[in-house]
Amino acid sequence: MVLGVPVNIRSVSDTDMSSFIRCYLEIWRSLKGILPDDYVNTQIQQASSEEFLEKLLEANSNNLNIFLMACIEANTVGIAWGKIQDDGSSWLSFLGVISAHRQKGVGGTLLTRFIEESKSMGSRKISLDTDPRLTPAIKLYETRGFEAQGTTFNQYGLELIIYSREIT
Repeated sequence: MVLGVPVNIRSVSDTDMSSFIRCYLEIWRSLKGILPDDYVNTQIQQASSEEFLEKLLEANSNNLNIFLMACIEANTVGIAWGKIQDDGSSWLSFLGVISAHRQKGVGGTLLTRFIEESKSMGSRKISLDTDPRLTPAIKLYETRGFEAQGTTFNQYGLELIIYSREIT
């Protein structure tokens, strides 16, 4: 339950992938005006391609990847994905919630489940990076014990903050 509403967090099956991508696209569309438009538009364009679907389906078949979706009734309202890296740590590649369901605990519930899944797969550390303009995400990570480790630049030249936390 998130704010009195039942939220189902579950692993993504191949038949869920279209809904997963629709949610991903809606999240990116909502970031226009927050993140640079050219970056957001590139993400939307890439995620709208058949190649993106094929890439995610292939990744979903690898047992080192974690794909999660948050559903309220039949609607996908949030997603997370990441993987167990070669060193055994986890990398959270993406976590997002559609704008109508932000600030209601969905993101925190997804993050908790990602941490649980990572731990069950033997990971003892989770890392991620995020844009400093995404202050609600930063607040979520910091309240969940993630600590800033420095910065990096993504392939689009945007400076991102790297966060990590040990899993106990």
